[in-house]
Amino acid sequence: MMIAMFISTLGWSQLPTAQQISSQMKVGWNLGNTLESICSETAWNGGVVTTQALIDKVKASGFNTVRLPVSWDCHATNGVIDPAWLARVKQVVDYCINDNLYVIVNIHWDNGWLDNHINSTDQASIIAKQKNYWTQIGNYFKNYNEHLLFAGSNEPPVTNATEMSILLSYHQAFIDAVRATGGNNSSRTLIVQGPSTDIEKTYNMMNTMPSDQIANRLIVEVHYYSPYQFTIMDKDADWGKIFYYWGNGYHSTTDVSRNATWGEESYVEQWFRNMKTKFIDKGIPVIIGEFGAYKKTISPPSDQALHNASIEYFHKYIVNSAVTKGIIPIYWDINGGLFNRSTLAVTDQGKLNAIMQGAGVSTTTIVTIKNRATGLLMDGMGRTSVGSVCGQWANSGSWNQMWILETSGAYVYIKNRNTGLYIDGRGISTNGSYAGQWSSSTSNNLQWQQETTGGYVKFKNRATGLYLDGMGNTTNGADLGQWSNSSSNNQQWTMTTTTTARAMTSHEPEGVNIEKEVDKIRVFPNPFTSGINVSIREPEKVKNIIMLDLAGKQLEIIEHEQVKTEQTIGSHVNPGIYMIQINSTLGRQSFKVIKK
Repeated sequence: MMIAMFISTLGWSQLPTAQQISSQMKVGWNLGNTLESICSETAWNGGVVTTQALIDKVKASGFNTVRLPVSWDCHATNGVIDPAWLARVKQVVDYCINDNLYVIVNIHWDNGWLDNHINSTDQASIIAKQKNYWTQIGNYFKNYNEHLLFAGSNEPPVTNATEMSILLSYHQAFIDAVRATGGNNSSRTLIVQGPSTDIEKTYNMMNTMPSDQIANRLIVEVHYYSPYQFTIMDKDADWGKIFYYWGNGYHSTTDVSRNATWGEESYVEQWFRNMKTKFIDKGIPVIIGEFGAYKKTISPPSDQALHNASIEYFHKYIVNSAVTKGIIPIYWDINGGLFNRSTLAVTDQGKLNAIMQGAGVSTTTIVTIKNRATGLLMDGMGRTSVGSVCGQWANSGSWNQMWILETSGAYVYIKNRNTGLYIDGRGISTNGSYAGQWSSSTSNNLQWQQETTGGYVKFKNRATGLYLDGMGNTTNGADLGQWSNSSSNNQQWTMTTTTTARAMTSHEPEGVNIEKEVDKIRVFPNPFTSGINVSIREPEKVKNIIMLDLAGKQLEIIEHEQVKTEQTIGSHVNPGIYMIQINSTLGRQSFKVIKK
């Protein structure tokens, strides 16, 4: 009996703090309209069952955190959750854990059993129900490591101090229930929601955190859909119109009634900074559990291209502003909005690129590009001469048919893997002109805007306004042409990713340069052959020192209590490239180091 008890606790340990975990959670993605749909995983997403392949695609695209909204109440009988449903949720959690992702499991709207009852009359029964469900969920998952986080609710509506107090009691019931299940849940990081998860209400009303038996294990969650008229408003109202254009440099000069009139960059900065000062600077991490703005199909005189570019800029700005303040942004993906969950194709490469650029994830994507009408693939034809014609050929597996997508703002450069040349519009705006190839330059002729149509993509040249067109030619070696916009299948292409490599670069929190503030941090020698030395003049300001591999996996950590003026890290890692991350009361500094 004693031996069995010892073995059963080997997997239990004190998990890292919320601050340590949040420092690793870079940018996230929601599996929306799926596990939280009422009583059926597929009711709200077109019948698609989530697979390991989908989560693999999410990771390959650069996300390292997945939020799983989940319904539980309609999967329960007399308060007992269906074991089959618990097993299915576990299976999806495991898809994420298999990919070394951080994964958040919550109780979502769940038919409003909590959200619709934030009042004193129902308070006792809701607390009991909260404890009941989280006891079952907690017991089922208590052996999972720190990559699994729990969130007590979703968007609990609160309008006043009395309701805020009641919400805190629901959060308290959640925390107490999870902690009581023991195991790794005794120190698991838990997420509590601000009032209505509204960023302004959270700043103004959430002045008390629920208590916890262990310190530094709570995260605050808000959501961000501002301005509403730009992000999710779907039709004009008598009080205002939809905004099509958002951000400095993205307003229309001809469609001025559709320009955003509030909620732009200065608003973002104000409220994200408020989250930092109220919570993050006091040791309480913050996540944006949901955010997003969605492209609309608009008609002249409105400018579709400017609208699309504005949407992408919004995502880049929101993500960048969040991560530079230490906030973790988690994108809400409507069905097929970012990924086709059946084919796994990226359905909005421009938005995906914008999110990753904002997060500091550099992107190298190698694709093949196949014409819908002809079935031929774009082919560099082995031509290395500047100005040479770009062709088409049946699938061969040749590097001539592989293209490297390099993003630049709202545009993409299409570079041939074999020749090193880029597809070029050649400044010719005549229908039927061929698309050429050219060496690297900043010319608009090399820049293409991707437009999504159904499951296909169209490429519009920034300089000429023409679209890449297969011209109906099915002969191997046929020229790749250009034509003005049409609905022809000749202008529609499918992209299949052959290789995607994304690497996270460091973002230092806004306004903080630890080398100046701590005066100074030195990491040397670099490259190193044994251990690398970390010299810190004011070690009392440092929370921890972490060594990571390029996938973000934590290899070594020196906690605050062990931080000294001089220390060595990395003695036991293999030769390679690593990141040294130093987290202090002033922010974060990262150093790229090489072990030979």
